[in-house]
Amino acid sequence: MVHRDKLLAKVKYNEFMKLIIKTILIFILTTTFSYSACNFKANLGIKRSDFEKKNFAGAPMPLDYPGLNFYGILAEDVCPDQNLKDIAIEYKFLNEELVAINLIALNDYTNSVSEKLTLMNYVKKNYGQFDTTQNPKSYTGYEVIEKANQFVVYQRIPNNEGVIDEQIYISTSKLDNKLMKYMQNMEMQTIKDSE
Repeated sequence: MVHRDKLLAKVKYNEFMKLIIKTILIFILTTTFSYSACNFKANLGIKRSDFEKKNFAGAPMPLDYPGLNFYGILAEDVCPDQNLKDIAIEYKFLNEELVAINLIALNDYTNSVSEKLTLMNYVKKNYGQFDTTQNPKSYTGYEVIEKANQFVVYQRIPNNEGVIDEQIYISTSKLDNKLMKYMQNMEMQTIKDSE
């Protein structure tokens, strides 16, 4: 009887230790790999009035396009745990609906923000890897990454003055189509007005 009690106690102890080890392992894995994308505090498709009620972004930027509104804010203010220093977030509303979110590197002529590879590393960690050759700082181009119910476009292209235009565009096919149709109509209207 004593031998049986010792054996039972040993089995319970082993089960308890396995449970402890599993718990520690799960904790380590979740804290190590829990790096997640920024919570932009607004989901694509949200109405502008609901966005404004959240009261985290200032007034929209003045634009010459009726029905199109951009709200800008520093990424560090929205996503302080993402290390997005010198990155802006731009919320694009078309006809009162959030159609896209952009993250934009605030570069000057030195391109110091892009040289840190902040946006490139962010998109790789959160949306998917892509080939940037042996020297990621020399990468020029764009990548389209499709995810469930959204797509992400990363671009890193120098302008005529050599300043790198680096940004991440996040939208859905449906919302992006609305924005593209709107922009095409605006271009056609500009052409008509100039004739």
